[in-house]
Amino acid sequence: MSEIMTLKDVAGYLRVNERTVAKLAQEGQIPGLKVASQWRFSKEAIDGWFAARTRRAGTQEREVPRPEISRLLRQDTIKLELSGRTREGVLAEMAGIVAATGVVTSGQKLLEALRERERLCSTGIGRGIALLHPRHVIAEVVNETIMAFGRSSRGVDFNAVDGEPVHFFFLDCATSERAHLTVLARLSRLLADEEFLGLLTSTKEAGEVIAAVRKTEGRIVAS
Repeated sequence: MSEIMTLKDVAGYLRVNERTVAKLAQEGQIPGLKVASQWRFSKEAIDGWFAARTRRAGTQEREVPRPEISRLLRQDTIKLELSGRTREGVLAEMAGIVAATGVVTSGQKLLEALRERERLCSTGIGRGIALLHPRHVIAEVVNETIMAFGRSSRGVDFNAVDGEPVHFFFLDCATSERAHLTVLARLSRLLADEEFLGLLTSTKEAGEVIAAVRKTEGRIVAS
């Protein structure tokens, strides 16, 4: 029997706000059923809808010009040993990495948005991974969708769902909700692969990280 999810559950699962989910459900764009004025969703149906939406989004070049993670990462957005030892320190460091590229015009706004998202609940998804992103897309300060990667060999207490330290930090700065969902879907497939996590652990240069992402995308996502 499929798991039944609430509006809040679906919003957290898809990493979007509840208003967006409610609007999509009201318009019939997302599968749901209203029971006594409360929305209820089947996890199986949500997974199917998300997969179909992601496939469609991947073909729309104008909205997600370069959806491949290997193209969104740049050598100057990769840091293989973060100096931050706390959640706040890592958030500030990762926001600073992206702001230094000029793609994000306000590092402070990005940092505040990341803090807001972490106050809602940790983006530490377990297995030593955190998927940093603003709670709401801040398109006014993001000129193009970009991603950053940071690694901490020591690990950081990030209040992750499994209670374990986080070693791998991905920061997704998207220009739209659709771009965010597309990138998240692709990245999630990569991070489910243990071989890929091994490559992230062993890489010694930023270029090797991009090469590892490209190799895994070719093997998994593009298949």
